[in-house]
Amino acid sequence: MLITIPTAGTRGDVQPAIALGLGLERVGYQVRLMAFEEYRQVVAEYGLDFYPLRVSLQTLLERHGKADLFDSGAIQILFVPFLIRIFNEMYESMAGDILQAAGGSTIEDRSVAIIGNAATSMLAYAVAEKLGAAYIETSNFPAWATRRFPSILWPGVARPCDGRGLRGALNRLTYEPGGWAANLGVLPVVNRCRREILGLPPASFFGSYGKPAALGFPALACFSEHVLPRPPDWPEYVHVTGYWFTDTPDYTPPTELARFLEAGPPPVYIGFGSMPSRDPGKMADLVIRALRLAGQRGLLFTSSGGLGKGMTLQEIEQDVLAIGSTPYDWLFPRCAAVVHHGGVGTTASGLRAGLPSILVPIVADQLLWAQRVEELGAGPKPIPRSRLTAERLAEAIRQAVTDPLMRQRAAALGEEIRLEDGVGNAVKIIDQHVKEHLRSAK
Repeated sequence: MLITIPTAGTRGDVQPAIALGLGLERVGYQVRLMAFEEYRQVVAEYGLDFYPLRVSLQTLLERHGKADLFDSGAIQILFVPFLIRIFNEMYESMAGDILQAAGGSTIEDRSVAIIGNAATSMLAYAVAEKLGAAYIETSNFPAWATRRFPSILWPGVARPCDGRGLRGALNRLTYEPGGWAANLGVLPVVNRCRREILGLPPASFFGSYGKPAALGFPALACFSEHVLPRPPDWPEYVHVTGYWFTDTPDYTPPTELARFLEAGPPPVYIGFGSMPSRDPGKMADLVIRALRLAGQRGLLFTSSGGLGKGMTLQEIEQDVLAIGSTPYDWLFPRCAAVVHHGGVGTTASGLRAGLPSILVPIVADQLLWAQRVEELGAGPKPIPRSRLTAERLAEAIRQAVTDPLMRQRAAALGEEIRLEDGVGNAVKIIDQHVKEHLRSAK
């Protein structure tokens, strides 16, 4: 039985989808993973069937998101319109892509289920409706309204509280504007796809559309309750499963990286994922200066747009090596600490390795994860990207490397996360839902 997983997003979105796909294949399903073309090789390395989304992530970011926006403090306010511009362009082709990947030439070849994420849910659900397939929604951030903390799209840091009183009521209200803006900005193109590509009636702005789980489908939150406890006011259909990790036990590092790691004490990893920067070379100079001030060796992830001069496997300066994409499960246990933007995938991997994490958040859930890492004692106070200096970063690195209590707390949290079976929990829920759907369809 085929399950199609359309995943639009960065490496931090694709990697958990790969882990879920592998888990589903282990219990007998055939899995087809959809992602941007730039992730074809990543998916192929794990042996999953790949089907490309025809748009390019980097092209979308360059076209709709100026790098200086990410370097400023205004990004949180402008993030919703930024997302709407990207989604509108993606959705022009995505409905047809998902239908073709999931449809099959015969009923027997069709997907029995479609698993959407935050970026694909409205169209993934529509295709599931068209095909009569089961639908499951996933999210690697807390997407459901609660009194415990505000929406990740709300300006400011989402500080959890007990949910009582006026603050709890205001927290819950913050989820509505983002939903309204998304519906106003995206629903017209979604409805055009529903009519012209899928032959379905348009969805109502005032209905439960855009929240498919509210119609009875399960929603899977793929993060750890040890990092963010499940709010008690979330609906029963929301399941916090634990993180979804992939492992690469047979990984062999490039010679240059192996030599660098053997040549001295564990280095500090610094990388900002897919987040662009106005001047990547200047950003690299800043973090190298911070390493010098802190007296630490460093690994700089330079193969994306946010950091460095495009060099990989080159020693930029003594004790500072530029590297490309490297499996976190292999690399992080060999590091002293990790510095990153707060993307959920990198955050999860750093915490799983039991390392203190220094977060330099920019927008949305990055701010929430940064705050949680600090509150859990697993890292220093986060440094917003707009306030990043070599001196501030150096002080945070010194604290992360030398504070014994912080290192102890990070190690304990890592052990708790490693004991979870996030993929196994998710697979059980999906398998049960698919079987119930097939029985009800007979």
